[in-house]
Amino acid sequence: MRPFSAYLSSPKLPSGLAILALTSLLLLSHGSQVQAQGDSQDIQVPRNSQWLSAVDLTKVPNIPVRPVGSGICEDSLCDGTDNDRCFESCGNVASPEDLYGCPSAHHWALTFDDGPSNYTSELLDILDEYRIKATFCVLGSNVKRYPQVLQRIFQSGHQIASHTYSHPHLMSLTNEEIIYEIKATEEAIRDAIGIKPKYIRPPFGEADDRVKGLLRTMGYRVLMWNVDPTDYDVYMLPDVSNKIQGAFRMAAVGQDTGLNANEDPGFISLQHDLYQQSIDQVPDIIQSLLSKGFIFTTAADCAGDAKPHEILGGEDGLEAQAVIVGKIAAVSANVTSVNATSASVSDTNLLTSATVSNVSNVSSGASINIYSQSSWVLGWVIATAALLLS
Repeated sequence: MRPFSAYLSSPKLPSGLAILALTSLLLLSHGSQVQAQGDSQDIQVPRNSQWLSAVDLTKVPNIPVRPVGSGICEDSLCDGTDNDRCFESCGNVASPEDLYGCPSAHHWALTFDDGPSNYTSELLDILDEYRIKATFCVLGSNVKRYPQVLQRIFQSGHQIASHTYSHPHLMSLTNEEIIYEIKATEEAIRDAIGIKPKYIRPPFGEADDRVKGLLRTMGYRVLMWNVDPTDYDVYMLPDVSNKIQGAFRMAAVGQDTGLNANEDPGFISLQHDLYQQSIDQVPDIIQSLLSKGFIFTTAADCAGDAKPHEILGGEDGLEAQAVIVGKIAAVSANVTSVNATSASVSDTNLLTSATVSNVSNVSSGASINIYSQSSWVLGWVIATAALLLS
């Protein structure tokens, strides 16, 4: 069979269809691009001076800013004596209240960073299929791009955690700059789903006593991990499946991951819903861990915290909750009008009721199918290909 791209140069192909096909391929390629991790310099973080006055800095340790690269040590011991000095080589010293793993054996929390993205909807479909709840550490800038995806995440009963607005190295920022990162993310999440998360994952896992003190002052618990398949490094390798799944298999059978700072018997794993290749491994990961008797949970649930989100009260909270109800109902109506069989919930009243229930911290079994950006492009390409081959 000839590759689809070969038809572009076919003398039998009408010029209009050639242009249409080429445009479709370009759109699909653009929709599948991986968003780079940590390109904070390319993102404009919103700033509001009122956010600064709302934070009490008197209990935040007075520790100097650490420029990127200043924590790399060639002679580091990483035994706890030099971790903060060599934080980029060793990782910061863990605090007792930091959540690295689940405190109960055979409990596993899947966590996904840097979304929402145009791949997140596919991941949600997988989690729905297995009826598993996960934790999503979201970037405020991506929440702004994909608010409907965040709404589906929340409405499906998953945990939402903050991952800052632009994914910077927090130790390289001033207190004021960190506040802007956190508050801008809070604003984006509030506008989308009407809540404030109580957990935060510092980008790159970097947070010294100053950063942690500031995050605690702002009402957050630091969420780390004790299993890292390094999908951000291996997603383009030919043996990506073995590398990612291998990290899960090793941890599941008791091999030391080198990341279990608080010696937790259960696990919190780190993946990114930016990478299609990482999402592709999730069904096999789930099946493998289920076969070994693991129980899946959110990070907050495995820590015994039944309220990982602050439900916003007052006039702003009511307005935000009304916005999410209206947005999800509108999406439901739109999906139903396009393809009635693809909508998981066809009754807007039922969907609204389920959303309000979730806002009230009551889990709902209802779900809604929201398509990723790449889905319609792929459909366009398939339709074009069918026309060319007919």
